[in-house]
Amino acid sequence: MSDTIREILPSAKGLTLYVGLGNSLRGDDFAGSYIVTLIEGRDRIEKFDAGEKPENAYDKALEVKPVKAVFFDAADMGLPAGTVQIVYEDTLSIKAMSTHKVPLPLITKLIREETGAEIVICGIQPASVDFMKKMDESVKESCETLAKIINNSR
Repeated sequence: MSDTIREILPSAKGLTLYVGLGNSLRGDDFAGSYIVTLIEGRDRIEKFDAGEKPENAYDKALEVKPVKAVFFDAADMGLPAGTVQIVYEDTLSIKAMSTHKVPLPLITKLIREETGAEIVICGIQPASVDFMKKMDESVKESCETLAKIINNSR
């Protein structure tokens, strides 16, 4: 997780925008949104819950012009529940299957092109994204750990 930690830390060069993606009614799919609720706002940090629509983050990014944008999203990577991993943009297909109407890679590409921001996508392996399920404890713990790392960075 050490490489992941370095990737998600706020930029020393300017504003970092943390974007959470998820649906609170679908168990672990809420992971990304949950993380941003736990991140404390402060200088050089902006947080935004885009819900199920990553395209909502586009306008926010244009408004705040971050030097870095970190997206948190539940991602089925075939790993144990709660595993956190950086998902590199070049490994994602714009046509890939997604629970989002507008694919995340398209939004991150547009944000990078419009703002010049460094883009980081942090995936959290869900246990279940079934309707009306509670968040898995290992997923919840991973989310809380990520938020704590960001909150304790200076």
